[in-house]
Amino acid sequence: VCSTWGNFHFKTFDGHIFYFPGVCNYIFASNCKSPYEDFNIQIRRTMVKNATMITHVIMKLEGAVIELTRGTVLLDGKLVHMPYSHMGVSVEKSNSYLKVSAKLGLTFLWNEEDALLVELDKKYANQTCGLCGDFNGIPISNEFLSEKTKLTPIQFGNRQKMDGPTEQCDDPILPALLVNCSAEFASICETVLTSNAFTSCNALVNVQDYIETCIQDLCHCDSSMVDFCMCNTFAEYSRQCAHAGGQPLNWRTSELC
Repeated sequence: VCSTWGNFHFKTFDGHIFYFPGVCNYIFASNCKSPYEDFNIQIRRTMVKNATMITHVIMKLEGAVIELTRGTVLLDGKLVHMPYSHMGVSVEKSNSYLKVSAKLGLTFLWNEEDALLVELDKKYANQTCGLCGDFNGIPISNEFLSEKTKLTPIQFGNRQKMDGPTEQCDDPILPALLVNCSAEFASICETVLTSNAFTSCNALVNVQDYIETCIQDLCHCDSSMVDFCMCNTFAEYSRQCAHAGGQPLNWRTSELC
């Protein structure tokens, strides 16, 4: 599974979490090692009222082109009404997610806001490119190395950019990290992510990564958006937990998220 959520966070097929604040069009995952590219997923994020949202997804699946924006699904340029199913590709609304499944071994989920997840069949191991990495089972081996030099997440992300025919999108620069901000937020992130609601999750999915992501978000976050910033990572942890077979309980309360 590869996912992206919240304030520009990515988790590769191999489980490495990195931060890449790019707002161009990027290859999220594609099958690039075989002569026939049976899937290619591209995503674009935009800042909407201080929050980062995925606003546009283009999926090429077995030759069909599916274009997703919030509330609209186009297939080869024509509006699709859900549920839709044809030639091994189905599109439906499932809970609060837009779900695209392809018989070739791919499931795609998008909450039409900040979070998107792609699950791939094991047959694509070692054959993928894009922000999701190479799916070789080793978290940071090849993706972040180029001719023996270690790439920063920004350098790695910029390599996945696909400019449109009329677009020259600027590469992002890393925002300044606020010093001493982590102590202030560590306790809230840790308290929620290790609470009773996530007990079954803590045994299955490394919680420390998500505590750090939560702290990082709160450090970069506009004070009016604190709730939004934390909640995205709690929701992602819950999704990853459910996917790993855990049973997250209801962690949302009237005071939280």
